[in-house]
Amino acid sequence: MAAARRFDLSHPHALAVYCSDGRFTDAVEELLHGLGHARLDTLTIPGGPALLDLTSSGTGALDTTRAAASFLVRGHGLRHVTLLAHEGCGYYRERYRLESPEAMLRRQLADLRGAARWITNTHPSIEVALYFARIEAGVVVFDAVTLAATR
Repeated sequence: MAAARRFDLSHPHALAVYCSDGRFTDAVEELLHGLGHARLDTLTIPGGPALLDLTSSGTGALDTTRAAASFLVRGHGLRHVTLLAHEGCGYYRERYRLESPEAMLRRQLADLRGAARWITNTHPSIEVALYFARIEAGVVVFDAVTLAATR
């Protein structure tokens, strides 16, 4: 079977880093296309952006994920990185079994911000966007997350 689209030799200008939970894949791609990114590189792994921040990642996973993200940014000349976390993430449920849903959400948002700080410190020319995906009436809704935490 051949793909319907022709292969484009140029690399995309955007990277999406998100959890490998396939229930969110189509919605994430729809969001990125809606933001003007016709094509994108992806870095999908359980926990997604959590693995770019030491708070919720082991050092081995942290090093590997940061190396992969940096390779894509440099090697593909990326200009935009979008970091996405989602409610009900199995990575967080497994890692933080005793936390309340509210504490889990705070942790996920802090990890998103920590990952964004690492990207902007390591790759200053990159524009970073953060989103948290939640389910509302059977539809994935993306809430923009600011880099600074609000009180």
